Amino acid sequence: MTSSKITALLQPPDKKGRVDVYADGEYLMSVSEDAALEAKLRVGMVLDSDALSEVEHSVSLTRAKNKAYSYLSYGDMSERQLFQKLCRGGFEDSIAAECVGKMREMGFVDDARYAASLADSLANSRLYGPRRIEQELYRRGIDSETAKEALDGLETDFTESVKALARGRLRRDMSDPREIQKLIAALVRCGHDYDTIKSSLSEMTDEEEIYE
Repeated sequence: MTSSKITALLQPPDKKGRVDVYADGEYLMSVSEDAALEAKLRVGMVLDSDALSEVEHSVSLTRAKNKAYSYLSYGDMSERQLFQKLCRGGFEDSIAAECVGKMREMGFVDDARYAASLADSLANSRLYGPRRIEQELYRRGIDSETAKEALDGLETDFTESVKALARGRLRRDMSDPREIQKLIAALVRCGHDYDTIKSSLSEMTDEEEIYE
């Protein structure tokens, strides 16, 4: 591409929030107003191949950032989740990664914050045990170190979590060993370890809660 000069920046009435870019009197592209500002487009700006590539990159990044804002308006997520959503939304890996970096710099994504909040919710609302919480954090793109920090920050009494889950699952006389095994299997699936399950059920038996 030989050098060309931007000769007009027009806002067409049928394209709200868009700017049509003309170079050397001919239509070149349509970009959002945000992208035009980000790329610092102006009448008289000379565009060679490098400059045009920079403009296209800036336009793509602005589009990705706007899409990221939209995704995040529905709730917090990990960096990996946002990256994957942007890629599925049609953005190149490099643009998606750069966008995630910008979101991190501005504090819109924070894996430590997200992991701590999610771990607390899973522990206290879903009554999950440490192993299940860890699995859920990994599944959402949280690395092992950040997941460990989130788990270490919990103040949950998992013994009480096991008791609450057990009470909710008791449907018949639990003196039947087969029913006890089913209950234990369900508690293990929720991420609780055998020692916690054993001590919790033992306490319930001593208090005669398990037969209520």
